Amino acid sequence: MDLPNDELSEDFDERMLEALRTAEVISVFFIRIGRSMILDSRREIGVAPAVVLDDIASTPQARLQSFRRLRPGLPLPERLTLAPWASAVWEFEDRGMLNVLLERCTTEGGPDLRASAVASYQELVILERKYLRDLVRGVGMHTIWQRSDP
Repeated sequence: MDLPNDELSEDFDERMLEALRTAEVISVFFIRIGRSMILDSRREIGVAPAVVLDDIASTPQARLQSFRRLRPGLPLPERLTLAPWASAVWEFEDRGMLNVLLERCTTEGGPDLRASAVASYQELVILERKYLRDLVRGVGMHTIWQRSDP
């Protein structure tokens, strides 16, 4: 049975919100700008929960292995939730995802983890603005067809 786009969007939002509330380790990858925001709520003595930004990994296995570099004080996660975000970065906040993430960070790691999440999100916003500016200016673009003068 096919669902209308509105219902699909609502279902996606509900699933994303639930993942942000409950996943021990979640990587939200912002497709448009090629970056992932990762919440790792695991902790051990001397290792606190963290929010980190990283490039999008090429495969789920590559993301899992990236934890050796990103969180060297912890073993690889037993479970990893991968969540694609194809919309604009600002929509992450507009659709309530950021608020849920920040509430979770406050619960898991207090004001420091929350501040880290805010700083990570702000960096994503800046990266998207740069991406859009470059797109409008044609930075990194190549002309594939040029009109010949009459």
